[in-house]
Amino acid sequence: MDKIVTKKDEDFLQYLYLKDRKILLNTIENGKTTEEIIVKDCLSDFDACYDEEGKLNLIYYNSQGEIVFLIQKKEGWVGKALYTYKDKKTYISNFNLLTKNKTLHIFFTISNSNNPREVHLIHQKWAKNWSGNNIAHIKNISFTPFYDLFIDEEENIHLIYVTKEKNKNQLYYLYYVKDNWSPKFLISEAEEIFYPTITVDSQKNVHTLWVEEDIIQEIKYRKKTAGSWPKGSWGSPITLAYSTKNIKNCYISLLENTLWCTYLQNDSFFATMSSDGGNSWCKPFKIPPSFSEYNFFKLKSPIDKFQSNYLFINHSGEVIPSLQYKLTRKNGEKDSYFTFYIKEVQEYLNILIKKLETIKNEKTRLEEELSRKNVEITIKNKNIADLQELLKQINDEKMKIALKADNYNTMVNSLIRENENLKKQIKDLQNQIIILNAKLENLQNVSTFQKIKSIFIKSDEH
Repeated sequence: MDKIVTKKDEDFLQYLYLKDRKILLNTIENGKTTEEIIVKDCLSDFDACYDEEGKLNLIYYNSQGEIVFLIQKKEGWVGKALYTYKDKKTYISNFNLLTKNKTLHIFFTISNSNNPREVHLIHQKWAKNWSGNNIAHIKNISFTPFYDLFIDEEENIHLIYVTKEKNKNQLYYLYYVKDNWSPKFLISEAEEIFYPTITVDSQKNVHTLWVEEDIIQEIKYRKKTAGSWPKGSWGSPITLAYSTKNIKNCYISLLENTLWCTYLQNDSFFATMSSDGGNSWCKPFKIPPSFSEYNFFKLKSPIDKFQSNYLFINHSGEVIPSLQYKLTRKNGEKDSYFTFYIKEVQEYLNILIKKLETIKNEKTRLEEELSRKNVEITIKNKNIADLQELLKQINDEKMKIALKADNYNTMVNSLIRENENLKKQIKDLQNQIIILNAKLENLQNVSTFQKIKSIFIKSDEH
């Protein structure tokens, strides 16, 4: 939250806001505005509150990876780094700071830049020493605020938060008492859940409010009767308002023991209220002021007769809702009645019927598209089967050709061996011919010599 009201009196308004990574303290007193830079290096968001001594406390996260705690004293702001995260991928945000009976409670989320939509919700308590809890692992969060807190007079903390599991948003409630957190309780489940907000009245009843979206957007309310956990019981969820368009900045507040649900729709303020502790609510009505004149703030200091975690306020200090907005009842209307009249119920059902008809048409279109896709898949499967058969035939031919090639290779190798043998035989024959020619030549020479000798021998005899 980047705008926080810390103090509001009749002619005095003080608030903190974040701009260009600077935390500034703006004070409006008797129409005069002063501004002070408190922090020059705020990396994410921050929170603040007054302690029992009237000192303003502030918590934030800086670019050095430090969670820094500041206290406003007479001599100026005194700060201390509570913890330093050395891992540059670590990101701290969604701060909530509460004080009660000199005990400090700090809430924040830790995430990693590799997976920023999954966070761990952390609670740290200071009462002479530090103690802490990892409260919840919250998944698939794409909006803030996704959790809300309320600390009652007995220092018990009531927490609601939104997470997403199995493609559905869940809204859970937890209760902190005597240094222990209760098991979580499922308040609601829907396609989308936004703007969870909580408060506790003087009779210790817990009042929760949120925007829920399945077919259309609905503002839902649910009440838990007084009693420590697991005592007390939850009533059924009640629809306070509905819309086909975007509902924004929905919050619950107590104003003179009357419960108010205030929200924005089409840049106009609307509200519904309950004077019997949330058992019955009036139909929504429009609040006159122009939205452009107001800003949305987190409220960290009680305003006289007004209790809320959020509010709309203008520069003149006028708050929405205000006591000047009274529900005007028509003749014959009861003092206590349920959320909708018959006319509103009929309009509500007509919208649901139209939405369901749209969904039905979309379902028919998707079924037709699915049918076409199934036909395409069937054709493609047949083509794949044909290609697989053709591939099998090709592989069989390939195997035959490979077998023939192996046979040809065997024949060639055999012919090569026979050729080598023939070459060897020819060479042997050539050697034998050479030998025979030599012998023949020798024989021829011997024969000539014998002839000559016989001539001479015969001459001697005569």
